[in-house]
Amino acid sequence: MKYIIILLLGTSGLQEVKQLILKDLSCTEHGEKWRLENTEYHASIDRNPKLQGNYTKDGKLLVGIICE
Repeated sequence: MKYIIILLLGTSGLQEVKQLILKDLSCTEHGEKWRLENTEYHASIDRNPKLQGNYTKDGKLLVGIICE
């Protein structure tokens, strides 16, 4: 079985979310689908451009996606 691991950074540290890859999608496509459905891009937070990125609704930063 193939898995996708989503890495999120929150106030308590790095979190891994592991999911089975959907049969009809490649790992990259699954990661992109997850990003679009679960995060929103912010060019800056509190006018600080260093805090730009894709954030979940609960404020965790999407750090990366790993295929396994």
